Amino acid sequence: MTYNELYRHIISVLKKAGIDSPAFDALCIFESKLGLTRHDLIMTGNKKAEKDQCDAVEELATKRAEGYPLQYLLGMWQFMDSEFFVGEGVLIPREDTSVVVQLCLDNIKNLYGTDNLSIIDLCAGSGAISISLAKSLPNSKVTALELSDKAMYYLQKNIQHNRCNNVEAVSGNVFTDCNITDALYDVIISNPPYIISSEIRTLQKEVQYEPVMALDGGSDGYDFYRAIISKWSKKLKSGGLLVFELGENQYDTVSDLMCSQGFKDITFATDLGNVKRGICGVSLNDKVKLG
Repeated sequence: MTYNELYRHIISVLKKAGIDSPAFDALCIFESKLGLTRHDLIMTGNKKAEKDQCDAVEELATKRAEGYPLQYLLGMWQFMDSEFFVGEGVLIPREDTSVVVQLCLDNIKNLYGTDNLSIIDLCAGSGAISISLAKSLPNSKVTALELSDKAMYYLQKNIQHNRCNNVEAVSGNVFTDCNITDALYDVIISNPPYIISSEIRTLQKEVQYEPVMALDGGSDGYDFYRAIISKWSKKLKSGGLLVFELGENQYDTVSDLMCSQGFKDITFATDLGNVKRGICGVSLNDKVKLG
């Protein structure tokens, strides 16, 4: 079997399994396992593939056909021009989250014009948000708070891989550890679990492999928003920013929760599906001024 024949076979396997993007997934598997790009297939695709190569690709394709996430198969995924190690036990970085990061950066630039800030990322997971902000704001210090030991492994690995010396990984619980440090922050940002508990089992097969604790937002999906807004607001400096990623149709409720806690100038950003995916509010905490 040639490489091109193997490639077409893998596409067929994935297509029959109902995978949304069989050609893309097949190419990712080829690049990961065989080091062959699309250009390589065009130029040398008629060469014979060794049996062990066929077996390796077939193994990954079979798992992918069963619904196992492509990102976990590859072990690494791209987010905002950075590479992140991922695997079972950590939430997969998604393009929607880049909307939230950009909303945060835009508000920092428009309101403050400085990158010498103290930032904390709650429920940091793989570090996609923490590391992206740290790279964009190299003079800022970012604390990445994460409870899961499995996720912490990837968080620390990704900080090291991306050479982000201005990110510190800290183990902690959003609900109980708001006083884990005495620091006050210019920015608090979070992509918290926001799926309604009863809906977890209805999610697409790929998502079922991701950690429930990174998805489950409680009986109404707002447990983490309520906890962060009520418990962590006192950790923001006056004029500081609170930024969240949102699930579909969650903007109005989270906006009301933030306003009830005294946040002003609420702004939002939409994703490619026109969902209000990010929300940002300005703190009125008068204990300490920004900067």
